[in-house]
Amino acid sequence: MRRLFLTYILALLASVSMAQVAEAGDASAQADGSGAVEVLPDSSNFVTASILISSPGKELFFALGHCGLRLQCPSKGLDYCFSFSTIVPPGPEFNLLLLSGKMKAGYEALPYDEYLDTFRKDGRGVVEYPLNLTLSEERELWRKMDNLMMKGPTMKFDFIFNNCTGPLFRSVNAIMEGEHFEYPDVYPLTLNTREKLHLMTVNSPWLEFITVIMVSDYAHRDMPLYAKMYPQVWAAVLPYGEIVGMDGTRRPGMSGEPVELLPKTFFDKPAAVTPVMAFGVLLLVAVVLAFVPVSKVSKAVDTVLFCIHVLFSLYLLYVACQQLYGLFWNWFLIVFNPIPLFWWICCRKKAYYRKGFLFFAVVIAGFMLFWSLYTGRMEWAHELMLAIFLVRCLAYGVHGQRQEASYATE
Repeated sequence: MRRLFLTYILALLASVSMAQVAEAGDASAQADGSGAVEVLPDSSNFVTASILISSPGKELFFALGHCGLRLQCPSKGLDYCFSFSTIVPPGPEFNLLLLSGKMKAGYEALPYDEYLDTFRKDGRGVVEYPLNLTLSEERELWRKMDNLMMKGPTMKFDFIFNNCTGPLFRSVNAIMEGEHFEYPDVYPLTLNTREKLHLMTVNSPWLEFITVIMVSDYAHRDMPLYAKMYPQVWAAVLPYGEIVGMDGTRRPGMSGEPVELLPKTFFDKPAAVTPVMAFGVLLLVAVVLAFVPVSKVSKAVDTVLFCIHVLFSLYLLYVACQQLYGLFWNWFLIVFNPIPLFWWICCRKKAYYRKGFLFFAVVIAGFMLFWSLYTGRMEWAHELMLAIFLVRCLAYGVHGQRQEASYATE
């Protein structure tokens, strides 16, 4: 609440500042404050706008970096950074809101020095990319950001379409007057969605593992341009961008070279245990248990796997129905769905109960063949995870009667 209160106060101050900028927007405006900068004859420095790209941070939530907008009015001594932020910082409450789809976000404005301090303390680098907008576009962008900030945290945060980059990318393009930004097909825009995810999460294999599952429907399909512009991707293509007018005229999208505002001092260490390592060991255990007599250990393993499957299936179904990550369908619903739970509830005392697991094993095997072909790369982590369920389903299906008899006598 304290943070929201401070944001509201800053919003009021920024509104007053914006009113001053709008009123003094003609080309002959001159500085009149102490230490203010005189406006150039062409008014090119009356209002300036630039994109701020920060490097990844220590928290998993910051593993992809961050994107903000810097707006300056030197003649008025104004220098604010607008950032798309969640209503609560990373932590238990944050995780609960995010997983339940209740996370809200909105724009906040921080003075330039204060904005940089939030990244400096974590050793995160910040690079500035000055935009080559017209004076009227820059004033309109400031007005738009001011209005968005005054609305507060009302936008649903979903990681894919509404994140630190997507709304900002859309806002910049929305204020263009009879022109638009155009980006050539340069690396990494030439990569498909799956390859981009790997590029952005190369140092966070667990994040890659989870993200690919959650956006499986887009793993091989193309995304809207604004959804492709994660911080590091936008930073890579901004220098190549052009502003194209309705008459076909072109000018550079940037008014100058990128400027490093903060050096990067934090470098993420490789994960000690990767998903491939973890699931590889678990698969070995599952295979060993498949060739030993039924025991309490195998019973416990099957129970744990079944519970994990049920919980994840229900959550994945909830995610799809609520479109938590901007998607309605998820390919992993083919394997992770409530059908095995219903099968257990309705048929566990039937003689043909074990045959259902043989059928489910066939479904898993088919999905394993499909998944890596669909994404266009060998998904070792996902394949190993699926193989664990496949082995235990086959083991229970083949030795089901013996297992049921063993469980009944314990």
